[in-house]
Amino acid sequence: MADEKIFSCCFTGYRPQKFPFPLKPGNKEYTEFENALMYELLDLANNGCRTFISGMAMGFDIIAAECVLLLAQFPKFEGEEIKLICALPFKNQAKKYSAEWKERYEAVLKSAGETVIISNDYYKGCYFDRNRFMVDNSDCVITWFDGSPGGTKNTIDYAKKTGRKVININTEYKNG
Repeated sequence: MADEKIFSCCFTGYRPQKFPFPLKPGNKEYTEFENALMYELLDLANNGCRTFISGMAMGFDIIAAECVLLLAQFPKFEGEEIKLICALPFKNQAKKYSAEWKERYEAVLKSAGETVIISNDYYKGCYFDRNRFMVDNSDCVITWFDGSPGGTKNTIDYAKKTGRKVININTEYKNG
């Protein structure tokens, strides 16, 4: 990474039901996943990345946002702004989230440096527009991706098409 400067990063990944392991602390695969994510965030921050953008979907997005907020508390970065931007596709994005994910969502929003709302209301394509906004405002994308079709794949394809670096923390899938 020494040859390219990364100032901003966004996240794309799966909702809880698409992961092949439960997103629960104490689970070995979850611990490995979280450690890999923190390693990449720390590496990026050590190399100058200070802005991170989360789409705030249940699962990967919220976990990544929580990790950014944790990273911002590291003594090493005291006095430096590690900024989390929450990019919401529409105002009431979390309306149908489970109580647990809604609580995590609200806690992240309260601690974020900025919130960008793509639309006041849901419309077909608002998630695509949110993902495009995140990629367009980032130098790289961190993902947990296993090759499955869907929004994560579309976002990764767009990131690659626009020349963004893609970091896939799913070590079992090498083509992400």
